[in-house]
Amino acid sequence: MPTDVSKIRIAELEAEVRELRRLLATADTFAADSAITTAQRSMHHAHELESEREKTDAAKRFRVAETERADRAEAKTSELQSSYHSLLVDSEFNRQVLEHTTDCIKILDLDGRLEFMNAGGMRVMEIEDFNQFRHCPWPDFWRGEQTQKAKDAVATAVAGGVGHFEGPADTAKGNPRWWEVLVVPIRGKDGKPRMLLSISRDITSRHEVEKQRHVLFEEMHHRIKNTLSNTIAITQQSLRDATDIKAASAAIQDRLIAMAKAHDLLINNRWIGADLKSVVEAAVGSYVGKPDRITIRGGPVQLSSRAALTMTLLLNELSTNATKYGAWSNGAGRVDILWTVDGGQFKLQWTEHGGPTVQMPSRRSFGSRLIEETLPSALHGKATLSYDPLGVVFKFEGHSTALTE
Repeated sequence: MPTDVSKIRIAELEAEVRELRRLLATADTFAADSAITTAQRSMHHAHELESEREKTDAAKRFRVAETERADRAEAKTSELQSSYHSLLVDSEFNRQVLEHTTDCIKILDLDGRLEFMNAGGMRVMEIEDFNQFRHCPWPDFWRGEQTQKAKDAVATAVAGGVGHFEGPADTAKGNPRWWEVLVVPIRGKDGKPRMLLSISRDITSRHEVEKQRHVLFEEMHHRIKNTLSNTIAITQQSLRDATDIKAASAAIQDRLIAMAKAHDLLINNRWIGADLKSVVEAAVGSYVGKPDRITIRGGPVQLSSRAALTMTLLLNELSTNATKYGAWSNGAGRVDILWTVDGGQFKLQWTEHGGPTVQMPSRRSFGSRLIEETLPSALHGKATLSYDPLGVVFKFEGHSTALTE
């Protein structure tokens, strides 16, 4: 029976009791007392029923609450188990990252002393036992001005900033490396740095590339200046010695073409240098109509880029004279080019045969000065140019080391 109905019933019984009390005053006392007793028992029973219903409702609410608490506990347990599994997975993942990375990851205290180094970092630093380095001042691993850079990076991180620098440092086994370094604070709950994280990345290969690039730029700058100087000198001397503009133009063009061929040969060899035989063949090739009109003999000699360019200009002058006045000016003449290296001495000889009878020139031209003085001097050697009636003979002699400088 619903609570409201029970209350109504109690109210009715109370009304009956009052009526009986009234009757008691005017009717038979025994009958009234009996009726009162009956009514009181009915009221007591009604109160007991109401109390039982309230207990039953409370028990139901308790069971519902307990069921809800059990469901929440089960959900929380499932959530905790999932979090624990995730932590295990994340922990293994982080361990794998720290072990296989090629970066050297370190934990430093606020004084810059080593407290931890990952397994990957120990490999790149060639450290077998980290305990030998634990608590050691990290800046002491650097040398010279790099030590101060490391100290500055630590100070910056302690102050809450990011320390960064690049520099050389040896591994534990003494092998040189170049590093890019980052030092940052690890903050506590109060937001203040409590430890430092230092990450060092091996950039040795990148540094070598940058260093080589710098050398190449410097070399290119040097070569451009030399090329321009040579071009200016050739132009000025050719104009000074020429009898007319047409002759000067032809001379300048021939010499610049020879320089261009030498540069082509050097570019094909990445400006490292070139073999002497390749230089000779490239220099005289355009002047010789038939291969049987030239003989080239000599062992392998590696020339530096500077020596290759000088030798090309020298051979170009000899070839030009042979084409205009010497062995290659007719259909029968030939040229022998021979070189030897003996005891550190390099000798080269150019001999012409079968050309017109050779006569001593009336004046010494710019080309002759190039052949006898300027170019041999650039190779730190000496040269002679003989005007034998049977054919011009050019001889050069110098230290073989000058050819590779």
